[in-house]
Amino acid sequence: MSKTKELNLKEQIIDAARRVLLSEGYRNFSLRKIAGEIDVSATSIYLHFENKDDLVHTLMEQAIERLNNQLQQVVSEADSPIAKLEALAYEYVRFALKYQREYQIIHLTSSDEMTRYPKEKFRKARKGYEIVSNVLQEGADGGLIAEEKPRMAAYTFWAQLHGVMSVVLSKRLDTRINRQEFIDEAIEHIIDGYKIRTALQTNNK
Repeated sequence: MSKTKELNLKEQIIDAARRVLLSEGYRNFSLRKIAGEIDVSATSIYLHFENKDDLVHTLMEQAIERLNNQLQQVVSEADSPIAKLEALAYEYVRFALKYQREYQIIHLTSSDEMTRYPKEKFRKARKGYEIVSNVLQEGADGGLIAEEKPRMAAYTFWAQLHGVMSVVLSKRLDTRINRQEFIDEAIEHIIDGYKIRTALQTNNK
């Protein structure tokens, strides 16, 4: 098989795996089902992936890398720490809404049934947290954000946004509430938290 055909087959496997994983869940996910989806033998899949967890980890890695690349781009275009935080928040929301399948796959890292996500891949997965942590550190160094634990704050930042998007994507938002207004207000509350703490610390000096 030529390299081009091998690459095409690998992409077909990944696309089929993404569909099956999200439609049937991890427990019912198998390489045999993937093979049936694209009409190839299971052996053909083993030429590209060691086992089903290797394939799922690849899906997760691709989705995480896509999100992190977008986050890096928007943060480079903003001109202040607060503006960067706001840009990161809206980009996270945009990604979750536009790429819902990838967003769901990213959060499979917590599955107890799956082989532990490889350390070398998890280091890449942490990049999104590090981007926020660096912005918070930049703000702290410049006296613009009162934050003594930027790494911890980065995790709470993403945790709050994930909570917001969990409500939106699971369609648990009250129908009387406008979705965009809910998102805007949630992000405003998150950003205002940094502003208020900074103002309080400044006034107490």
